[in-house]
Amino acid sequence: NQGINQKTIKYYLSFQSLTTEIISNDALPRKISFLSPQETGLASGNLLGWGNIQSPDHSIDQREDDGRSLCFDSLPLNENYELFGFPTVKLNLSSNTNYGLICVRLCMIDEKISSSILISRGILNLTHCKSHEHPQLLNIDEIFNVEIILSGICVSIPAGSRLRLALSTSYWPIVWPAPQLSTLTIYFNELSSCTLTLPCLNEKYSTRNDFGHPEICQGIPIKYLRASSINRFRIFDEISEIITLKINEDCGSSEYPDGLIWDETTESIYTIKKNDPHSARIEINRYLKYYFQDRSSIKVDIKTKSIMFTKQSPSTYEVEHQLNIYNKDQIFFEKNWNLSFPRINN
Repeated sequence: NQGINQKTIKYYLSFQSLTTEIISNDALPRKISFLSPQETGLASGNLLGWGNIQSPDHSIDQREDDGRSLCFDSLPLNENYELFGFPTVKLNLSSNTNYGLICVRLCMIDEKISSSILISRGILNLTHCKSHEHPQLLNIDEIFNVEIILSGICVSIPAGSRLRLALSTSYWPIVWPAPQLSTLTIYFNELSSCTLTLPCLNEKYSTRNDFGHPEICQGIPIKYLRASSINRFRIFDEISEIITLKINEDCGSSEYPDGLIWDETTESIYTIKKNDPHSARIEINRYLKYYFQDRSSIKVDIKTKSIMFTKQSPSTYEVEHQLNIYNKDQIFFEKNWNLSFPRINN
């Protein structure tokens, strides 16, 4: 940000509100406890999306995740906020177990359509609140201070919108659940306030948009035999309380100048039970084909299957892999892996 004239805007967290000044009101609670259901985060989209506007990689309306979170709302903004940089959040917290996860989302409430739009987020395993190199178990019910740096943003928030800061104790499937259901408590202390700090541009910034197109090399001619597509849907079993997120990604089929045809599809399945962090499970199936339409010498099919889950005793991550490679429908190579990794403060 060198050379950019910036200022910061600070908000203070009080009972379910964001204010630009500290509120002293003995009638308001001095602390709030919260525990999010395990499916919180299903509106998050993918962590590393491709950026395609039509893709479900992007986060959707955040109101469903907001309803599973502890939210703090501001009054409507009386001016535009030109945000550029990394928002930071400082909190006073305690946990009723030795573990804890905090997800902080900064959203904009669009008053015209009443939707909640994700602007930025930050996630922290609270056993890492002092050090990522040397994580430590939390002391039960002991109050500690933590600073969470949210993802960098460059966005203009129009006057009349409201800000929402949403706190949750789970964020599936982007983050694996903490090993125990941990209720967090936030404390509002005037001596050590809980705050949201926003980085803003301080003066008129450049709105130049006369840049030319980037230079790229000429691509090879590719014939597209099947267009790519993707869908993302959920199933909620009300009896078992198991939520399944299924993503089908068809990367399409293409023919290259030498006649080689490439075909790829991926199926990702994420399951979790509403109040059971140990129920988390991921399964990813990938299918690739390479072949020549008019030759019989090469017809390669590759299938991979990867599964991840946890065990409680001992506390481990379990990973299973299967790799099967076929040529002309005959097995060419296969291998299975079964790996176990100890859970260390996570």
